[in-house]
Amino acid sequence: MRSFLICFLFSLSNYYCQAQLDFTLTGGMHSIDVGPKDFVVTNKSELDSFKFSFKNASYGYHFGMGLRINLNNFYLHPEFIFNSNNAHFKVNNYNVPQLVDSAREEKYQYLDIPLMLGVKFSIIRLYAGPVAHIFINNKSELTDIEGYKDKFKAASFGYQAGIGFELFKIIGIDIRHEGNFSQYGDHINFFGSQLNFDKKASRLIGSISLIF
Repeated sequence: MRSFLICFLFSLSNYYCQAQLDFTLTGGMHSIDVGPKDFVVTNKSELDSFKFSFKNASYGYHFGMGLRINLNNFYLHPEFIFNSNNAHFKVNNYNVPQLVDSAREEKYQYLDIPLMLGVKFSIIRLYAGPVAHIFINNKSELTDIEGYKDKFKAASFGYQAGIGFELFKIIGIDIRHEGNFSQYGDHINFFGSQLNFDKKASRLIGSISLIF
């Protein structure tokens, strides 16, 4: 056991001695692929109901940093990325039909921690791996709607896969697809019931990086 531990530590130190480390600063935009959907929300105790509509999710932005561990043509790239998103809703009270639909907005921020395993061919990189989303904060105009309560998960998980290009060894351009294991909008609750969007959120992520 002792010999095994010594050999393991020696192999690990030898790996890091051979590996090249790159520090990355990243920023960009992303879009969320979720279509419009309407819900009828009912307060069973008062026999009251209203129409709640998800309209769209705006383009979001992200920025952060990472450390890329290169060994020959392969690399491991953990990152810490702050991302911010907007979503737009409309509410129509059936009891006051003459009123125009009320537009509402919700903003929320996450710390994304992707861990990408990739391979590099000349200036082209291909990679994939898991990503964790750590909830930070939200600001919502839905809070004044009767019966509304948000229940954000402390953490959720998904995956990313993408392609990147390196220019002059100091600039990176990346396009990623992200899928998630949680349904979009699963934090929205009315009168104790969670809304079912029937779709897991996916994102298209575009980024530009500086490589040091």
